[in-house]
Amino acid sequence: MILAASGIILQDKKILLLQRSTYTQNYPSFWGCPGGRAEKGETAEQNVIREVKEECNLEFLPTEIIKTGVWQDRNYYRFLGNWSGTIKIQVEEVTDFNWFTYSEAIKLNFSFDYKEIVELLKFKNLL
Repeated sequence: MILAASGIILQDKKILLLQRSTYTQNYPSFWGCPGGRAEKGETAEQNVIREVKEECNLEFLPTEIIKTGVWQDRNYYRFLGNWSGTIKIQVEEVTDFNWFTYSEAIKLNFSFDYKEIVELLKFKNLL
C-alpha cells in the first residue's frame, strides 16, 4: 500500500483549497487540500509537512488526524494543523488556490474525499 497524506489549512472559518492541474489522471482541475504520496521511508506526518511545503510553500505542523481511509492502493491521512508562511503555489501541480467559506466550498468539484472533509469541518463548527 502507498501512504498519502494531506493538510487541512484553516483561517477565519475558511479553508484553503488548491485546484489540481491537468498533470494527473486522477481528478484533473478538481479541488482539494495540499497533499500527496509519501516518499520511501516517510511517516504520514513527514509526508504531509513536505507536501504542504511543496504545493503551496507553507510551513505545516500536523496537530490532529481528522480522517483516515483507503482509496485504491493508498492508505490516506487527513491532518488538521497549524501553519505559517506565504502561499506560493507549485505551478506544475496546482493551477489555482483560494480561501473558501463552507457555502462557497461545497459548490466546488472535489477530488477524493474532500467534500466529506468540508462537511465534517462544518459539523465541527470549524468552517
